[in-house]
Amino acid sequence: MVTKIDGAVSLFVAPLPEKPKEEPQPEPTPQNTRAVPARSVEPAYGFQLRVDQETREVTAVIVDQVTHAIIREIPAKEMKIASDVIRNLVGPLIDKTV
Repeated sequence: MVTKIDGAVSLFVAPLPEKPKEEPQPEPTPQNTRAVPARSVEPAYGFQLRVDQETREVTAVIVDQVTHAIIREIPAKEMKIASDVIRNLVGPLIDKTV
């Protein structure tokens, strides 16, 4: 263990905390277990793929099944707006027909 780096500076190394001891669990046997039926759970969210007719870009949309509110869009609307701005600024320079 390193106790000093320099003659003037001493180091203190703290000991690692002890891990709590786990109590052994009894082995499951047919006598101490019982079957519990699984609950039927409806998915809370829906997943949709949408295609923009103008740009033909695919957007993944996560929707709440109860309220039908859009939780998240991938890519986000802000990214689509930024992409449109860049396409409109740079696009005419690149898309010229020779």
